[in-house]
Amino acid sequence: MKCTALPKILSICWILVIAAGCRMGAPIHFWDPPQLESTVGQRVALSGVSGPAQLAGGLQRQLLAQTPSDSGRQMTLVGAAELQRGSEIQLVSAVDDLPNDLVVASIARRQGIDYLLRGEVISDRNRSQPADPTYQTLKVSWSLTGLDAMHPSGGRPIVVDPKTAVDRYPDLALIGDPAEIMTQAMVRETYRLITPSVSRDRVQLEIPYLLPGSAAVRRGNLAARGGRWGEAEAIWSDVRERHPTQIAALHNLALAAAAGQDFTRAKQLARKAIRLQPSSLHKQNMVWIEVKQRAYHEAFGLPDPPEGWFVTEDDHTTMSPSVPKLHQP
Repeated sequence: MKCTALPKILSICWILVIAAGCRMGAPIHFWDPPQLESTVGQRVALSGVSGPAQLAGGLQRQLLAQTPSDSGRQMTLVGAAELQRGSEIQLVSAVDDLPNDLVVASIARRQGIDYLLRGEVISDRNRSQPADPTYQTLKVSWSLTGLDAMHPSGGRPIVVDPKTAVDRYPDLALIGDPAEIMTQAMVRETYRLITPSVSRDRVQLEIPYLLPGSAAVRRGNLAARGGRWGEAEAIWSDVRERHPTQIAALHNLALAAAAGQDFTRAKQLARKAIRLQPSSLHKQNMVWIEVKQRAYHEAFGLPDPPEGWFVTEDDHTTMSPSVPKLHQP
């Protein structure tokens, strides 16, 4: 009798697991705040990059050529040569053929400059494998100096190599020269220090089975996995209207709202999913959304949202031990 009952119990358990659904990862992009200080809307003087002339010179030229000008990131980057125009003071020091910081700061203040940016190339190659371009690295230590009390100072080193550069920025794979790949990656990483930047993350979608609307939810999942979040959101919204008990569609809709930077709506949907089914995934989703919302507000200097913060404190940690840690894909 026990042997007869066991297959039935296992079958029921399997059906429950299938009905509850599985999970699928999907890529999603978000704004991150500057890693040092925001120079958006500010005037910054590039006072120089010290190091091997070919590397340092190329890096300076590319920084000036690729200054962010898109909405939300626009800033002004002025080269030392531009500062020199109209000034009778000699910028270049007699020691290292680089602009003298004290002189540059004096002239920069007169011209309404808010920050000085300076870089130092520490090393461009891993000396343990000097003949293999795979092991090449570009290391630059950056310092950002505010020219008054309203503009804080800071600094940070950045290390890039061709492989990690292409992993983060796939379009750089079209460049054949490893040195140029690292230079382009270094420019982008440098601007991440002082302006908001877009980063790629992965979120966990629910994959329902057997429940009404499950096939449509899975179709939406495939769209989201391909980066077509608008299409996925339309599908999941239709499922929710037709099948209100489809909680997986609700959970996924919260992520779609977050992908569209509508964090208030995303949190409303996430909280509803928790009320209907307080699973660990739904709680993780709620924390994850609010952490991303905080980063978004910090990146663009926005005030707290009207609804406030539900599950995070100022240090972006969870308030309640009952809420699981943020999921790390």
